[in-house]
Amino acid sequence: MNSPSVVRAHLYLLLYAVLIATSFPLASYLGQSYSPLLTTLARFSLAAIGFVVLLQKQRLLRGISVSQLLRYSAISLPLTGFFLLMFIAGESASAIDMSSISTTVPLFSVLFAYFGWRQRSSAVRVMALLLGVFGALWLISNANISSLGQGGWPIGNSIFLAACALMGLYPLILKQLHRGEPMLVITGWSLITGCGWLGLAVAAIQPAWQLPTSTQMAAILWLAVATTMVTFFLFQSASMVVGGSSANAYSLLTPAAVLLLNVGMGGGWPQPLVAVGVVPIIVALLWLLLQDRQT
Repeated sequence: MNSPSVVRAHLYLLLYAVLIATSFPLASYLGQSYSPLLTTLARFSLAAIGFVVLLQKQRLLRGISVSQLLRYSAISLPLTGFFLLMFIAGESASAIDMSSISTTVPLFSVLFAYFGWRQRSSAVRVMALLLGVFGALWLISNANISSLGQGGWPIGNSIFLAACALMGLYPLILKQLHRGEPMLVITGWSLITGCGWLGLAVAAIQPAWQLPTSTQMAAILWLAVATTMVTFFLFQSASMVVGGSSANAYSLLTPAAVLLLNVGMGGGWPQPLVAVGVVPIIVALLWLLLQDRQT
């Protein structure tokens, strides 16, 4: 593997982390101003249309059997639940809180892999993940972790923690149900069947229909294109070079990226003692990358 390819892969993953980070301020904004269910449905529908076009161009768009439809629906269920809960959480959870909680996704995957499939991870890897979670809790609590048990934990944080548990389950279900199809096919059909799940939710809940404003529509378009389709390309291209485990580790950078985005939008720098929480997160990322390189 030549060095330029590896460097380019890591640059792709840095851009991937930044684009993913933009979804949290938008989730907080949309969660407080537009129906979470309609937001998720619009995002999935737009992204699904984009993937249908891509599948058609790659000559991968074919009819599927009932068993395939059920399999793709099972794959898409935790993914759809994650994004729906993300926008519901945005009604009360801040962008930095949600981005920090998202660092628990790899840890949830490790736990589910052990309890559901008896797959063991090394103690060193678990320690690195716990270090990242500690840094996230430091950021959420403004350097006062004890405050989390004293009313410093809004309901939106709990909702998004449940969303992260679903996302932690997603790669395990994907691995279990993958039958060798290209990831483009799986992602496309996951979005299409996700629209089906969301359609059932709309029929059951019957939210008040309303057209998004131009600003809300722009946010939904960004989520569909930049944080869904573009990040898919970046992640898949990079993971082919550095491996899926190393690529997933970059999700730990999300809180730091959200902090920088907040500064860029005029939010001001966090207090130095609070910003220190980014350090264990970055150390955890480098630690995980080093472990993956050694193995």
